[in-house]
Amino acid sequence: MLTLLSVFHLLTLCETEITAVPDTTTNAIVGEQVLFPVHNQCTALYEAAFFIKSPIHTKLASWGFNTFDKRPLYENRLQRSVNDSVKLLNVQITDTNLYQIEINCFDKSMTAAREQLFDLQVFEPVSKPLTTVTCSAANASLSCEVSNGINVTIHWEKLSLSGAINGTYDGPELVIDHANEEEQYWYKCIAENPVSNATSDPWTIKECKNQKLSWLIHNVAASGLLLTLIMIIYSCSKIQSTAGDKGSYLRMEKDTAPPPLL
Repeated sequence: MLTLLSVFHLLTLCETEITAVPDTTTNAIVGEQVLFPVHNQCTALYEAAFFIKSPIHTKLASWGFNTFDKRPLYENRLQRSVNDSVKLLNVQITDTNLYQIEINCFDKSMTAAREQLFDLQVFEPVSKPLTTVTCSAANASLSCEVSNGINVTIHWEKLSLSGAINGTYDGPELVIDHANEEEQYWYKCIAENPVSNATSDPWTIKECKNQKLSWLIHNVAASGLLLTLIMIIYSCSKIQSTAGDKGSYLRMEKDTAPPPLL
């Protein structure tokens, strides 16, 4: 049991932790830990509470000098941290929301409740883009998509062989006139959202030209095979025709031969 607890503790320490900033939007990746800091200026006893603002204003946890109470749903996901801050573990997309921390001081000098608002946005990181290319006689049509990620934007980059960006094109679709396109350029699809980005394998117009060359070779080979087959059929029919003519000639000779002398 101690060994399992030690391993769990090490895994918890290895998780990525980010700190939310009051009155701003904090972007987090699925699975991260988010620390909500509490700026406690109370000089005596106090009570702090952690709320979720929508769809219904709900208290998730409350704590004071030596207490910490949580809703059962968050029993294993909320922790009281240093300086009375609160930590939300293993955040998910459904945790995207507006949160509030309220502090009530039980002393005469500070009676008004202090509030802090946190806008938390949780995103799934984007996966590596997958590209599809369709080559026609005049154009190459490039398409890009990702299997994972939310709030994803996609664009294409045109790069020289040295890696310098020669142009950018918004959107997942790109059409290239490969008849006039120079071969020293590469194209890459870039997918990104507020917490991550990913790049596809590079593509060059040579692939369409190689595909066209392969198509020509295939057609030439197929045409050669067809021509050979026609020649074989023609030769066979010629041989059969010759053999048939010869057989007819022999039968005619036999039929027209004079009867034997008695």
